[in-house]
Amino acid sequence: MNAEVIAIGDELLIGQVTDTNSDYIAKRLNLHGVELLRVTRVRDRAGEITAAVNESLSRVPVVLLTGGLGPTKDDITKITLCGIFGGKLVYSPETQASNDALFARQGKEMNELTCRQAMLPDVCTVIPNPIGTAPGMLFRRDGKILVSMPGVPFEMRNMMENGVLPIIDKAFPCRGYIMHATKLVSGFTESRLATYLNDYEASLPETVKLAYLPNMGIIRLRLTVRGSDKEEVASLLSQYSGSLTLLLAGHIVSETDMTPGEALGTLLKARGYTLSTAESCTGGNVAARIVAAAGASQYYKGGLISYDNSVKTNELGVPAKDLEAFGAVSDTVARSMARGVAMKLSTDCAIATSGVAGPDGGTAEKPVGTVAISVYRKGEEITRTVKFPPADREKNIERFTSAALTMMIELLMREGGCRTR
Repeated sequence: MNAEVIAIGDELLIGQVTDTNSDYIAKRLNLHGVELLRVTRVRDRAGEITAAVNESLSRVPVVLLTGGLGPTKDDITKITLCGIFGGKLVYSPETQASNDALFARQGKEMNELTCRQAMLPDVCTVIPNPIGTAPGMLFRRDGKILVSMPGVPFEMRNMMENGVLPIIDKAFPCRGYIMHATKLVSGFTESRLATYLNDYEASLPETVKLAYLPNMGIIRLRLTVRGSDKEEVASLLSQYSGSLTLLLAGHIVSETDMTPGEALGTLLKARGYTLSTAESCTGGNVAARIVAAAGASQYYKGGLISYDNSVKTNELGVPAKDLEAFGAVSDTVARSMARGVAMKLSTDCAIATSGVAGPDGGTAEKPVGTVAISVYRKGEEITRTVKFPPADREKNIERFTSAALTMMIELLMREGGCRTR
């Protein structure tokens, strides 16, 4: 069964706010046997919302809206839905009571604008929102359903779990099943991995698909099985996932879908290693990605942001003569930074970055997008200078960070016999 999402709000179309809601909805729908076919983003304009709703309802049985349910004049989703489904706004004492209780818990006083949140279309079924003032709204048309949810992410997620997914399960009990298995793979380029798995892919039945999602040296393989029989889908997934694991023995970083930071943490914990970081151009971004993983305190001891060369020299022991001879963005300096922070913080492993994030500071020899990265593990190391294609500062910092994490993963994977292909 298929669904579509319509995300409403001018802020989504001018780059002021990122639409994270649609990603979350897609993942949750998939686990309930529903595939998201399309995400449409529209401004807070009645005509555009109406057109998007009617188009989506003509294609799929489930349409989910997010946003536009606030109390201010620019939030017009409720009145627009009244026009689409032929209703009018009426007072909901249940919603008012819920909002009164919410404000009482928070010790706040409700104003006139917030009181308007209790005005809802008389043609909808109200979905309670115990953690916000905007309830959800369920509309039905010709056996299809449309649900409007608030755009505030934590409110939307709560409503999705406790209200919307149970509604979908009940309304469409025979949806079929979709199951995934994910493996993070190291030691291959994408093209080499595809060549290596050519015979395996050729053996897959029509209901089983393999997808490649590369990211800076780590390739996420996603195996997807679809079918109407739950046990058969689970059996096929187990069979083909198991054979894929055997084929990629020694190259699998994780058999769970996770970020590079989480994957690195898994490897460090498995080996009993500690880690520290020395960052210049990434300014703590590598450390932030590491500590974003739950349980990072088990292996991450800390780091230094050695942005100025004096910090590299005084705190990390980088020789001044090397900075003068090779420059801060060099294999020599990055190597000294990694060794220095490992020694200073007494860790088994270390990551160091020094680069030119831009927009200024580049030279003909070391243009913007150049980064020197060194990763260290108990006397063994990998050090590389990489020149990325032109990009803005934010993009470069993310690239440098991802490359550093995956290089550390590569070094740790060598212990298990993993080699680059």
